[in-house]
Amino acid sequence: MNEAREAALIQAGLQAGLFDGETLAKSRPLARSRRAGLLETLAAECALPQTAFYLALAETRGLPYAHPARWPLEEALSAKLPLTLLKRCPMAVLRSPEGVPHLALSNPDDSLGAESARRLLGIMPLALIEPEGLSILLMRLCGKEAVEGAESLDPVRLFERIAREALLRRASDIHIEAGKEGARVRLRVDGRLEVFGAPLARELGEALISRVKVLSGMDISETRAPQDGGLAYPAGEGEPIEIRAASAPVKFGERLTLRVMKSDPGRQKLDSLGLRPDITARLRKALSHPHGIVLVTGPTGGGKSTTLYCALRELDASRLNILTVEDPVEQMIPGVSQVQVSSKVSFSAALRSFLRHDPDVILVGEIRDLDTADTALKAAATGHMVLSTLHTNSAPGAVTRLTDIGCERFMLGATLRGILAQRLVRMLCPHCRRPREANAEEKERLGAQKNGAPLMLYAPSGCPRCLDSGYCGRIGLYEALWIDEAVAQAIVSGADERAIAAAARDYWRLADDAREKVLAGITSFEEAEAFL
Repeated sequence: MNEAREAALIQAGLQAGLFDGETLAKSRPLARSRRAGLLETLAAECALPQTAFYLALAETRGLPYAHPARWPLEEALSAKLPLTLLKRCPMAVLRSPEGVPHLALSNPDDSLGAESARRLLGIMPLALIEPEGLSILLMRLCGKEAVEGAESLDPVRLFERIAREALLRRASDIHIEAGKEGARVRLRVDGRLEVFGAPLARELGEALISRVKVLSGMDISETRAPQDGGLAYPAGEGEPIEIRAASAPVKFGERLTLRVMKSDPGRQKLDSLGLRPDITARLRKALSHPHGIVLVTGPTGGGKSTTLYCALRELDASRLNILTVEDPVEQMIPGVSQVQVSSKVSFSAALRSFLRHDPDVILVGEIRDLDTADTALKAAATGHMVLSTLHTNSAPGAVTRLTDIGCERFMLGATLRGILAQRLVRMLCPHCRRPREANAEEKERLGAQKNGAPLMLYAPSGCPRCLDSGYCGRIGLYEALWIDEAVAQAIVSGADERAIAAAARDYWRLADDAREKVLAGITSFEEAEAFL
């Protein structure tokens, strides 16, 4: 990247509030010591992907930002641009979502190149596009000879860029999928899949998949059977980040799914999950009890494991003997003995073994069958604190699920201390959320007073900080059922879920938490609507 464009991107980021002058001043000597570009250093220090800077530049120049995944290439028009012009000023004609052709450039200051293209193609509006996405489009259109620095699109550097961007965007998964025309890359960010960059040519996609398979210890000659592997990605100056990889054969080649096993112990605390203070206090009280069982329920991907890891970090591992059995072990916790489930070690087998190791606290990654559930309940009844997860839709539903697989109700009433049910919703970007007045239906769903007074909610807008999505990060919606004497008696007597909930003195429902977070402007009505 030339100095003029880097300076323009940095100035745009400063104007957009991506960082302040103090951060910029601190980054200059840091960039020199690392022998890296100032823009690259700022992106790393502020945990911002390159896209944020290009969105800021588009905003300051009054240009639309052309996302390669949402702006299709106009091949017929782009093919009219001579190769000599493309080498001097990379550009392409893309069609906006509204159907309007735009001349997309990564350097909006190259007026000579833009004017030359307009003389050939006619007057059309300009758009800004990231250089990497533009390079992939030009390679597909004209081959490597049209791309300056085409060597940067080799599979080695391409995977490094995808992995780096995935970390900066807080992605939990990377999907590389072979198709008829080529391959596409998608990232799961805040629970939603989004296309990353332009589609890759078939040869480049196959080379990228082979590169990842080599790094993950897979057999690159085997393309017709699923494989599993893993790699450690060096993320800056910290510990390498573990990435789990899985391949599967598809009609036009292979697909890879990479799970990013990153953790941030400094931020993963009970107080940062979105729990109400009173629920956090009750959970800490349950964890301090010498025996019993605490369950966290919800669907796959609902944040159950994160909640349990936060709970474990609340405990003093130097004073307590803490053992876990997980499938897989997602985060390493200092001072805790963690066992990985395998073909030789099942949940129930590991749990029975734990009882001979003088445990104080046992974490069971998931209760799947009667054998595991029965052993966990007996451990909780004989002087151990047990933490586990279960797949149910509500907190009272955990009792129904456990009885359905064969657990005795008297054991549940005697050992259960508390049940949390949870879901994850996206948080509104605090920098660009905008207030709006709730309509009549929203007021009714939120239980607002019907006195005609306006109810203000917040809606997503979009800015460079949130990559124009309007959302940034996720937070939990929680349901809490604490097992006191009345609830325990209801469980033992065979009460249904409704009666168990009615017996609780301070049952906090998922709908209550969703309503509270919408009214506080933490999330939007649309995100939480399904739980109201």
